[in-house]
Amino acid sequence: MTLTERPNFGRLSALAILALLIAVFCLGPVAAYCGWIAGNADALAAKVAVLQRYRLLASAESKAALDGPALLYGEMPESQATALLQETAKTAAAAAHVQVLGLQVLRSEAVSGATRIGVRLRASGDVAGLRSLLYAIETATPLLYSDNLSIQSHAATPGAAAVLDFQFDISAFKAEPAS
Repeated sequence: MTLTERPNFGRLSALAILALLIAVFCLGPVAAYCGWIAGNADALAAKVAVLQRYRLLASAESKAALDGPALLYGEMPESQATALLQETAKTAAAAAHVQVLGLQVLRSEAVSGATRIGVRLRASGDVAGLRSLLYAIETATPLLYSDNLSIQSHAATPGAAAVLDFQFDISAFKAEPAS
């Protein structure tokens, strides 16, 4: 062997080692970068799914807004709206385990574009029942208002739950026919 052949072999081996080192150093960061992109693609897909759900909800809310908010009873006779209000009060009382002692229809009032209707509810029950009833009235649709709450407590025997007699007004509004 001569000296001239040996340097070519050394150069070739040095170039092969250099190419191997470049490949190792490039493939490591490139693989990490590809993994990072794949992770971001998964996060992006999740965000796209959330965006689609939000768009669906927004379109449903806009359709509901076009139908009008459930703040008023619709255009119906006053007697029918009062009957619906009484039925709502009775249903809420039954769900709250409260005994209805009486319902009195209150005089209606005309306000701008609507008529205020109301009933006075007399009932008895425990504190939890009163709380549940008031919550049901306040969260009902169409919107109901409770007013003039008066509570009387009866002397309870030791160990028994206190029985309350209470009375309050429930008001709602009904839409007037368009002229």
